[in-house]
Amino acid sequence: MIFFISGFSYAQTKGTIRGQVSGKEGKPLANVRVEVNNTPIKTHTISDGTFVLKDMEPGKYQLLFTHSDYMSNIVKVTVSEKPSKFIQVSLSKKKPMFFIIKEEITVTAEADSIIDVSLPSHRTILPSSVLAELGTANIAEAVEKAPGVTMVGKGGYSMVPAIRGLAEHRVLLLVDGIRITSERRIGASASFINLNDIDYIDINRGPYSVFYGSGAIGGIINIVTKSPGPNEPFKANFQLGYNTVRQERAASFNLSGSHGKFGFMIGVNGKKAEDYSSPSGTIIEQSRYSDYDLMLKIIRGGDNSQLYFTFFNCQGTNIGKPSPTARLKPRWYPRERNTILTLGYKLQNKFHLDTLNVSFYLFPSMLETQKDNLRESLTVKKRNLAEIKGTNFGFKVRGGKGLGQKHTLNFGFDFFGRHNINDKNTEWKFDDYSNITEKTEDTSLLDARRNNFGMYIDDKIQISSSAIVNLGARFDYISTSNFTDSASRISRRNQSFTAYIGSILQVTPHFSLLATMGRSFRFPSVSELFYTGLTGRGTVFGNMNLNSERSVNLDFGLRYLHDNYYASIYAFSNSVSDMIQKSKGAGEEEYNYRNLTKGYIYGIEGELYFWLIENCELFINFHHMKGREKGNNRALNYIPASRITFWPKISLGKFWLEPRVTLTAAKKSPGPLEIEIKGYTLLDANFGHKLNQNITLFAIAQNILNRTYRLSADEQGVDAPGRSIIFRLSCSF
Repeated sequence: MIFFISGFSYAQTKGTIRGQVSGKEGKPLANVRVEVNNTPIKTHTISDGTFVLKDMEPGKYQLLFTHSDYMSNIVKVTVSEKPSKFIQVSLSKKKPMFFIIKEEITVTAEADSIIDVSLPSHRTILPSSVLAELGTANIAEAVEKAPGVTMVGKGGYSMVPAIRGLAEHRVLLLVDGIRITSERRIGASASFINLNDIDYIDINRGPYSVFYGSGAIGGIINIVTKSPGPNEPFKANFQLGYNTVRQERAASFNLSGSHGKFGFMIGVNGKKAEDYSSPSGTIIEQSRYSDYDLMLKIIRGGDNSQLYFTFFNCQGTNIGKPSPTARLKPRWYPRERNTILTLGYKLQNKFHLDTLNVSFYLFPSMLETQKDNLRESLTVKKRNLAEIKGTNFGFKVRGGKGLGQKHTLNFGFDFFGRHNINDKNTEWKFDDYSNITEKTEDTSLLDARRNNFGMYIDDKIQISSSAIVNLGARFDYISTSNFTDSASRISRRNQSFTAYIGSILQVTPHFSLLATMGRSFRFPSVSELFYTGLTGRGTVFGNMNLNSERSVNLDFGLRYLHDNYYASIYAFSNSVSDMIQKSKGAGEEEYNYRNLTKGYIYGIEGELYFWLIENCELFINFHHMKGREKGNNRALNYIPASRITFWPKISLGKFWLEPRVTLTAAKKSPGPLEIEIKGYTLLDANFGHKLNQNITLFAIAQNILNRTYRLSADEQGVDAPGRSIIFRLSCSF
């Protein structure tokens, strides 16, 4: 009896902690981890946000609340002999930038919505929430703020992104996994994809030829468009925008929703801009642009499957190519048309595979380039018009299977084709009275074709709880052909084997080491081999004797990830044999292609992120690199100047402010088609105000200090826009 009474009295001295966890908006949070510091006691909240901790000894404790989407919180509690204690805990939502950084590091993401190609290399993900706050006109401007990424070209709307100093078809642009191609010599820009249609942009640096074949030496930029979610209610979004320096008027409408197993999304966008002014007040002629697009996406979901269809059509008109000679020798793209149709099917846990994805696509495109030679009276002396049309198509099959606890095997094969590529170059000459005195026509691409078949295999091996190794290999067969003047078809064929090995070593729960070594290749494009005629830069002459580029990429990185800060730094080198480079020809504005012995690029880049206090965060990124031709040590084109960006964000209730300072060093070692440029400092700022649940106002101030600087080191480049403010209104209902 004494033992029973003493035991009963002891049990009565223990207490219970009950509570509920919710977000700042009051919504209960499920699956929040609740830990009692310095003890093994832990639990998780259930669907209504509640939790229970029983049999707690009397005393003072610290409870740690963690959730992947919310900031951690520590609450001090005192347990007495009372039977229970109830507490209310509130967690703050993580800011988009920090959440995305955490996601890209700790979660394996799909790089093209078809297959997982997450390598132990440097990645940056720009979600739609960040894209909306940037206020940029196109994709190249949006990704340009990421470390290691710059824009190349003369200026204007059609500049293209470069990764780690590699451009001109060495960076692969994907839209929902579809390879975007362009007959522009500097490479594809994907400017025709409107930012309002994008869910996120995934920037992957490093050798990705194992997964995509030719053209991924520098990396991939994957653009994933928005899709309706399962059981998503019908919703719409309407946006209006205006840019003061470009006089850009933009409008966008998006409607999406689901009913049963079916979901749909439709988006309509349009924008038109005039020639902008430089900080000195000079009008930059041929910097205007306009385009209009329509996107439709239909999805049918099942328990373990998804069928999807996408239709996209964009029409661009009068897209200018600014240059110092634009007044008397204007160049522009009068018309550009891109149409994408995609049909795909995703399966899970079928045919003894974890995942199986099949997709087909059709991508016809057309581009017109026009050049006028004007007299001092601005009447036309000579006019050239080049038109290139082609049909791109292909399919991809991807599969994945987990083998035991240590292996994740991925495999696939794909075909990418380009057929019916034709061009027509027309030249007119005029007299002083604008009468045509002579007309000539020429063709260099006649039913040109490119067929690329590839297959690959990839294995992710869990060596131990702290070490992962990735191994991959791919084989490609490529053929390219074109009719010559003698009506005979000339062909080029090539085979390539590429491979990579990468590893992640988790030294501590927060600190990890990454290393990748990969071999990539690039086969010369159709234009580089066969096209002779007008371009946005001048007259280019193809070279049928070009060799394929081969590269070896080395990448080494350090990452430190904490709840309140994150740091990473990467060192890389890329050696490209037979690097194809455009060089000046014999005549004015004439260019030829040739193979260098070897191009060598190396550098460092990094990111720092600090969560200072609950409503303030700071993001810093930087890069520094050099590129030389081996043997003569001459500089390569497109190697960016060193740059560092400071990007704080301050949130105050429904307001937020994001000032951004970018310091760019002078470029003193220009490539063959570049000039030296001075360093500069840019100050931008983004303002936002959420009026209510449905309406948000944005004001983006760019080049606040009205600094004069060049958009790129291109010898035909122009000054960037002067001070401007972008106003945007977003309304959801």
